[in-house]
Amino acid sequence: MKNQLCLVLLTLTAAGFTATAASAEPRSVGSLINERLSYMKDVAGNKAQHHQAVEDLVQEKKVLEKAVADADALGIKGETVKPFIQAQMDAAKAIQYRYRADWLSVSESGWGPRPLNEVREKTGQLNYSILQTVAERLKSGGALTEQEKECFMKDISQKNLNNQDKLLIWNALRMVSL
Repeated sequence: MKNQLCLVLLTLTAAGFTATAASAEPRSVGSLINERLSYMKDVAGNKAQHHQAVEDLVQEKKVLEKAVADADALGIKGETVKPFIQAQMDAAKAIQYRYRADWLSVSESGWGPRPLNEVREKTGQLNYSILQTVAERLKSGGALTEQEKECFMKDISQKNLNNQDKLLIWNALRMVSL
């Protein structure tokens, strides 16, 4: 029953943008963010292979500008999205740093990252779906609830992501407005 409530509280309509939404399965904001963050191992692997820093301020600026434009188009105040997107990027960097730190002592044999351009395309689609879901949620109800927070925290379950990282995203999400 509790899982059904979580699904109902923060869902994406069947008209959603992601490939998985094509199956008409509702997706929660947390599950979409979780999927986005699942690509960070690939990003970390690519950057490690090419001796690049985890932090890429040029790419972050592009992501942030696109998110603000998408938010405005979806009826969300673009400026209120900035901290939410930045929180996701900060969590993504934390995951990448933690993978890179792990790989200093133990390499991962038999694994290779997906191509970075493929990963960025997919995370871009997910960014839009996340904003679309947030817009739908804001248009259909009031403030986010503690029940929604509990569901959100459960939905995000990536290796190298801790509860503080999730709370950073949640608190920024609560500040997004129409």
